[in-house]
Amino acid sequence: MHKVGIYISGLGQSFHNENVEKYAERFRNELHVNEKGTTYALKSEIITYTDKQSAKVVRLVKEGSTNTNQVAYTFYEFAYHELLTERFKKQNILVKNLILCGLVLKKSPQLIKRLFIPDHYNRPYLSFYAFFILIIISLAIIFLIPATLDMVSGFTGGKAILNGLHLDFLKKCTFLVSLYKLSVPLTTFILLLVPESKTIVTSIATEFACADRYLNDGIQSQVIMGNLDLLVDYITEHEPDSKIQYHCYSFGSLIAMDFLFPLGTIPSNNTQQHSEVLITIGNPYEFVNSYYSKYFLNRNLLMENKIQWLNVYSLSDALSSNFRKDATRGESEYGFKDSSIKPENINYEITADKSQHFYNFITMDGIRMHKLYWDFDTNGHSCIRLILFKLKTI
Repeated sequence: MHKVGIYISGLGQSFHNENVEKYAERFRNELHVNEKGTTYALKSEIITYTDKQSAKVVRLVKEGSTNTNQVAYTFYEFAYHELLTERFKKQNILVKNLILCGLVLKKSPQLIKRLFIPDHYNRPYLSFYAFFILIIISLAIIFLIPATLDMVSGFTGGKAILNGLHLDFLKKCTFLVSLYKLSVPLTTFILLLVPESKTIVTSIATEFACADRYLNDGIQSQVIMGNLDLLVDYITEHEPDSKIQYHCYSFGSLIAMDFLFPLGTIPSNNTQQHSEVLITIGNPYEFVNSYYSKYFLNRNLLMENKIQWLNVYSLSDALSSNFRKDATRGESEYGFKDSSIKPENINYEITADKSQHFYNFITMDGIRMHKLYWDFDTNGHSCIRLILFKLKTI
């Protein structure tokens, strides 16, 4: 039976040019080193599955001694990023920074609550610190406003402009004067520490704002789920004997879980009949469940006995979920909320267990390790070896 995978990436992966082709190349490399005497070629194409949406398709073609090539696996990419961010990506960087600050401040009560009541999430202090850093980074540009006003007032006619705009009072504000004195060294420090801070903040502000509205208000969820439905329909029509396996990383795991266990509706007949495996890598389930506590409630569980769930996690990764009540290796102790389905845990590490000492905390090592599941170079080791080993038994 022909195996088909839908690759659903995480937020921000486009920043490092991560895509279905690189994922398929890693998959192919693992086949090469595990199957003696067999080679596979990658063949890519673009298909259009709606009037507005297209998808990149990568096929792993087995090359044998005969003239007939055989497709061993096909990957379809579900690119949801534009769908998620289309309402906000045109905002300027100042507005994006204000949005980022506002969202972090909005989540502050929940962040403080989790410091005292972790609720199965074992990194609340690191999350609080990470959100604090987001505020500092986003404020770096906002802090430049009083400095700019002071610079304008120093030019001929600048004071008149401020008076005309009724902004001359800002110069007399003690608080703004303090910000001005702080803004230049603070901004310089952040730019030295994070040279790509403007790009990073722009990306984070847009994606975090859109992810928050997706999780909190369901904004863009209908169009994302609808397009994924249409992609599944296209696959089942053009590859009728296929079984679909969902390969999902980070936020992509949430997209797939929303699709297979929807709120207020049921999966389509094609989804029910052709979905076989859910693979989540670095799944932020516990993080989302902790800070959006009602998000996974009241889901349709029609698929709980129809799909097998593989979950790749790392103890070093503060955002991944091991579906256990402690930060240890082992079989999952629970799964999707209110459901009997539990994932088959797959532990993947690239370092020995790290103690949570001060340096690792300050450098947000647990969050940086969210990228550890594969190297940017496709020839490196990755978690795909463990996934492929499990898939061979299905």
